[in-house]
Amino acid sequence: MSNTLIIPCAGKSSRFPDMRPKWMLTHPDGQLMVEKAISGFDLSIFDRIIITIVKQHDIDYEAALVLGQLFGHNSKFELCILDDHTSSQSETVLLTLEKMKVNGSFVVKDSDNYVKVIFDQNYKNFVVGLDLKENPDIQNVAGKSFIIANEQDIMINIIEKTIKSDLICVGVYGFESPEMFKKVYMEMINNDLKELFLSHLISYMINNNTLYKYIKATSYRDWGTFQEWLTERSKHRCYLVDIDGVLMKNCGKFGSFNWDVNDITLDENLKVIKKAQDEGGQIILISSRPDKYIKKAIVYFEKFGIQVHGFVGNCNHGQRVLINDFSNTNPYPTAKCINMKRNGQLDQFFKGE
Repeated sequence: MSNTLIIPCAGKSSRFPDMRPKWMLTHPDGQLMVEKAISGFDLSIFDRIIITIVKQHDIDYEAALVLGQLFGHNSKFELCILDDHTSSQSETVLLTLEKMKVNGSFVVKDSDNYVKVIFDQNYKNFVVGLDLKENPDIQNVAGKSFIIANEQDIMINIIEKTIKSDLICVGVYGFESPEMFKKVYMEMINNDLKELFLSHLISYMINNNTLYKYIKATSYRDWGTFQEWLTERSKHRCYLVDIDGVLMKNCGKFGSFNWDVNDITLDENLKVIKKAQDEGGQIILISSRPDKYIKKAIVYFEKFGIQVHGFVGNCNHGQRVLINDFSNTNPYPTAKCINMKRNGQLDQFFKGE
């Protein structure tokens, strides 16, 4: 298998203006984008894992320190710091190969998406992609590169930002050797192209009889634009959910129908919460109930497949106010409120979410 993985992070992140480099943005699950970007790979198959940044990222955002804190425990990880932003991802890869003295086959992976894939060890030259017919929800389709392949998944061509097939590239590229990459780069660098994409190099190689394999990804999530990043974040909301009157029929501490005997769940509302969880949402319960009664209620919720992340008990029986900050990287509004009629239907408030 390819022995080096390269993650180029030396671009200007022009699609993410007025914020830190996009690869340093925080995913809702707490991982940085660059960390999330490689989480779908079996990293054990690589001998070296190189992340390439620019010096200004380190000066302005302590990038080297951050990456050391993230990956310093793994001896495979190496940091390549370039003096300045590059003109293209292709140039970033070339400079990385030269500065880090990479030998043998290597894989290049975009820093702004998640890809899960099983590599075909019979091929060093490959492109990972997806079939749009099987993945109709892919956003920004016109901004992708398109793969043309035969029935044996041998690539006939790859074309940048022009819809020519149902197969899109997902930003994972395999190359047989640094020598081959450098040769093709130097042959193409003087072409009249505004930006030299990796797809341009691969198309050139295919047209000069280099065999390239199409490999299908098993999972893919893209954050190439800020809007796509916001869409990804929206799937991972943190839901603070009351119990009585929302998830279970309302009751209190006293009377014949109380916290001790209440086993009446509001099943339709639980289905709404389960769906939100399945899409990436995190469930935290808040309640006036003491902790022991919350734990008792959780047993009922687990029967619906709901996994409670945490809970806060003994809350005041009054208005609840959530206060949260917002910024360019976590844009307004960062908090929402749903007021629903006691024991009412929750689904109407989730329409259009």
